[in-house]
Amino acid sequence: MKVINAFAAVALVGSSIAGCASMEAMPAASPGHELRTFAPGWERFFTVSWEAGQRNGRPILSGAVRNQYGATATRVQLLVEGLDDKGGVVSHRVVWLGDSIEPYDTAYFNVPFGPAANYRVTVFAYDWGGRMSGV
Repeated sequence: MKVINAFAAVALVGSSIAGCASMEAMPAASPGHELRTFAPGWERFFTVSWEAGQRNGRPILSGAVRNQYGATATRVQLLVEGLDDKGGVVSHRVVWLGDSIEPYDTAYFNVPFGPAANYRVTVFAYDWGGRMSGV
């Protein structure tokens, strides 16, 4: 019995880790269950600019996030969404920006993504760290 329970626990943890490690975009949730930012009003503190392109024949979104606030932004995550021709979400992916963004500074990103009619990139979550300056 203990061997079976241990095997089940290893299988569950292994499948969870494999799911977290995926680099592919996930299909969108059913209508009304889409991902939404954890940081409503992020537009007051950040600007996001991006353009769709290709690398090695695959779609990639390249862009920048500018911190317009007087504190360092840490643990910044982006929500990248693939949209259909009517603006509906067909796939999504949350990605770590990777670096802290100092006050009034810019961080750049390149996110491989599946093909879509259009895309949307927003700030999904962030924390503030460091000293405030000029606020």
